[in-house]
Amino acid sequence: MNPNLVLLQSAVMFALAGGVLALSTYVKLWAGVLSFATVSFAAVGAYLTIWLYGEAGLGLLPALVVSMGITGLFGLVVGRVFLKLSSHWMALATVALMLITRVFVTNLGEYTGGSQGQVVPYVMTLPQMALMLALVCLLMWSLKRSKFGVAADTTREDPDVASALGVSVAQVKIIAFGISGAVGALGGSMEAAQLSYIDPNTFYIDLAVTIIASVVLGGAYHWFGSVIGAAVFTGMPVYISQYITEGQEIINGVLLLLIIIFLPGGLIDPLRWRRFREKHAARRRDATAPRGTGSGASDTEDPGRSTALSDDIEAGARR
Repeated sequence: MNPNLVLLQSAVMFALAGGVLALSTYVKLWAGVLSFATVSFAAVGAYLTIWLYGEAGLGLLPALVVSMGITGLFGLVVGRVFLKLSSHWMALATVALMLITRVFVTNLGEYTGGSQGQVVPYVMTLPQMALMLALVCLLMWSLKRSKFGVAADTTREDPDVASALGVSVAQVKIIAFGISGAVGALGGSMEAAQLSYIDPNTFYIDLAVTIIASVVLGGAYHWFGSVIGAAVFTGMPVYISQYITEGQEIINGVLLLLIIIFLPGGLIDPLRWRRFREKHAARRRDATAPRGTGSGASDTEDPGRSTALSDDIEAGARR
């Protein structure tokens, strides 16, 4: 196969695995929780899948299902334990969880290979990984239209208002951790399959930063933003490494700064698209309205000002 195509396929597969990991983090952020726990979920899921596949003799699919189930339960426990912490303390607690996970991986050499790491005994093809990401996206799409999606939106915007409306904020956050655990386990297993060899540094700070950047800068207000962000910050660097061998970190940093400055809502921003549609609709109304009547609004009403006011209110709600 053409080496360029091989590298492109590798970049796509890393992007697919990164997309699943980013969606695992997005679920918690969706419920108003900034957390680095996805890295721990990915590590637990990957090592469980390896053990179940290699030592327990399960097939790849059963191993993935069992791994996701166990890690999902672990996520529920983590969410319940960390529930009483405020936002910044919860973020720090999940960083501590990531450090603790690394200590366990290093010291449980019989199961994890210890500091020397271990070879991943299973492989995943590009179609398999694409199907897995598609299923996770379908899950996010379904959740967005479910009662959980409405509760998560309300909880993220204003927990006090959500409680007043009868939403169990604590339950929403715990469920988000459980879903994140299951999805993170799948993403970790996919990442391990693509790397073929993992050690205690595989699921650590570098991966945590990449995942958070993918979610926030891809667009934290829509699940598809996490997928696009992972493609930019996970897959793209792998592919362009054939052209740029040095300074990749600088390029990533500059790219992040440009997005922060010029696209503060992320690459996928529902508010920005809504503003664009409203402005486009206003231009069409102005173009089709009879002369002297403007866009059909009364003489005392400024439609442009009304649109701007609506945008400001929505932006304030998002903050």
